[in-house]
Amino acid sequence: MKKWISFVLDRPWVVIAFVLVITAVTASFLPRLIFDASIDAMIPADDPVLIDLREVSEDFGSQELFFVAIQSDDIFSPSTLKKIFELADELATIQGVTDVQSPFNVEMVESSFFGIEIRPMTFSLPQKPEEIAQFKEDILSSPYAGRLATSDGRGAALLLDVDGKSSERNIVINEIEEIVNRYRGPEDIHIVGDAYILNYTEKAMKQDLRNLVPFVIILITLVLYFTFRSLLGVVIPLVTVGASLIWTVGIMSWYGIAVSMISMVMPVILVTLGIASSIHILNKYQESLAEGLSKREALEQTFDIITSPVVMAALTTAAGFASLITAFVHPIREFGVLTALGVLVAMGLSLSLIPALLILFKEPQVRRNDSDEKETILTRMLDGITKWAVVHPRRLTVIVLVVVLTFAFGATRLTLESNIVNYFGESSPVKKGTRVIEEIFGGSMQVSVVVDTGEEDGLKDPQVLEEILVIQEYLNSWDTINHATSIADVIRELNQALWDGDPEFYAIPDSREGIAQQLLLFTMQGGTALDELVSYDYSRALITAQMKTLDAKTMSDVINQVDEFLANRYGNSELEVRLLGTPKVMLRLMNRYVQTQVSSLVSSSIAVGIIVALLMKSIALGLLSLVPLLFTVVLNFGIMGYAGLPLDAVTSIIASLAIGIGVDYAIHYISRYRLELAEKGSVEKALRATGISAGRGIVYNAFALIIGFLVLVFSHFRAISVFGVLISATMIVSSLAALLVIPLLLNYFAKRKRTV
Repeated sequence: MKKWISFVLDRPWVVIAFVLVITAVTASFLPRLIFDASIDAMIPADDPVLIDLREVSEDFGSQELFFVAIQSDDIFSPSTLKKIFELADELATIQGVTDVQSPFNVEMVESSFFGIEIRPMTFSLPQKPEEIAQFKEDILSSPYAGRLATSDGRGAALLLDVDGKSSERNIVINEIEEIVNRYRGPEDIHIVGDAYILNYTEKAMKQDLRNLVPFVIILITLVLYFTFRSLLGVVIPLVTVGASLIWTVGIMSWYGIAVSMISMVMPVILVTLGIASSIHILNKYQESLAEGLSKREALEQTFDIITSPVVMAALTTAAGFASLITAFVHPIREFGVLTALGVLVAMGLSLSLIPALLILFKEPQVRRNDSDEKETILTRMLDGITKWAVVHPRRLTVIVLVVVLTFAFGATRLTLESNIVNYFGESSPVKKGTRVIEEIFGGSMQVSVVVDTGEEDGLKDPQVLEEILVIQEYLNSWDTINHATSIADVIRELNQALWDGDPEFYAIPDSREGIAQQLLLFTMQGGTALDELVSYDYSRALITAQMKTLDAKTMSDVINQVDEFLANRYGNSELEVRLLGTPKVMLRLMNRYVQTQVSSLVSSSIAVGIIVALLMKSIALGLLSLVPLLFTVVLNFGIMGYAGLPLDAVTSIIASLAIGIGVDYAIHYISRYRLELAEKGSVEKALRATGISAGRGIVYNAFALIIGFLVLVFSHFRAISVFGVLISATMIVSSLAALLVIPLLLNYFAKRKRTV
């Protein structure tokens, strides 16, 4: 490595030119960056749950709900009815909106001279009192009551079909949003649905990146300036981290990897982490200059001492991120690999670009013996912490054990979350709209049951239709599931209409022939929408219902109990019955978050331990470096448990990050301790010298990381904000653990070795 540093110091412009060329090439790919926040992207394409959902979507149409909900004191007032009518008409004109189902145009089945008549709920906009009264009676006595209009008059809904295959889907959603905005007031109008949430999420992600990355750069700039109080200490780290970020994101764009809800935090993480090695390098450089060395000598000494810990820190941090390759969730794997790559790129630039720039710049002014008051206070604090750890080991051990046990208990209260709606704050339009749909219409997610008879025209069997009604009644028995509908409802409506509307005949006919004739009559009279309820050969039926947004445990209980009911009733029958839908996908994700957490924790701990052991040529030191990290992980889960913060797609990566990032402190501390011990010969003197020298770098480093990660608090997403707070908390804990637990253990093993 000495030869490499000598090469860089002798030919700095060669290194700088190479970095500029690579930066320019990778930057050219940045305009091709794409975004994808869909839940489908979270799960492998060959997962059975996703395959089932995809097959049903092909047979019966999209299983996504897209609501435009109108909230008013009285939706049956003339002005509100007019607004709903005109809004529906205008939305229908948008290219890409294939259908708009409104309270006015839904099909109504009536008795007639020819048996039945199928007509719209109303042929014209009702404005006169008698017209409104008739319309209200018709819609509230129809199967659409509660779905498109509520009996209390507080809400009406438009159900939209948005072309899912259109490459311009976001443009369609933006047009819908623009039209809806014009119609708002005095009525509240909300847009709810998977497509809208996806569109809003992607826009919020882009806005976050535009705002948060410059913000973190500004804050890091301030931290660097107050740390080194020189232009050199600000420019060089920022140039280095900027180049590494461009390289990483450019490679991401080159490979066509989309920015996800998880990987959107990568730029902030890379900027923040990239500063860390720069701080350690510049801190040591200033120390060397303070010893009276020339610029060249100071740089040679700096990189002779700092290269090993910088490489170890980068490799272990990269290993922590790379451990996420074991994750079930695809975007988490991409995030892990890309961030690991970014860390390694930053390491390479730290050991090439930084010395190349430092040799060209005039060395900064360094105060040798007249450090300012803040430095004196920090030095005394660090020395006091180390001295306390060495002098009172038993007291510190008891405190550490009590803290670990307390937070370990809190970890048992950890919950899960996979609903993207809950990633937003209460004030976001996504959360507001969802809450309205939940309160007024009974649910914002669609859950479906597929009934497969296995034979053509199997659905024309009265017994099969009766079983479909049993499933509907069971679904509707849940407070959290509403408006279960199926082909059986259409058959009952037709049968009642054929008997002059007699309520007694709102039932399934007794014979196959009767059912077949009614379906034929329905089609001949212009009835539509059967394609969304049955397959073309009448072998399969779809039961759909609206489900409320629930917390993870409640949703898991509901889904599992519905699955159990279907398995018990139809497990040994000729009918194949399956539950599917977005809630089922979410449940799948929640289970995988736990697997991701466990696998990444184990793999990152093993990888980090092995890397440290190999580089330090000591198994004991490899294990020692993990102790404060496991302490940090326990505290992280404990905080989440006590605070009621769930384990989700974003927070599930924190533990691996804490291990990968937090080990840097242990590495720098142990590396410096070994040098000080070789020089001073006394364990206590070496620890106290290490506590001051390495401790200063750890404090500056941790402060920069904390400030950088706290920027995420300002994200549009509650999940990202929580991530920022938690990862900042882990940095506080891991730095304190390095300053307290590491000297405690080093002193303990040194005493034990002397005793033996």
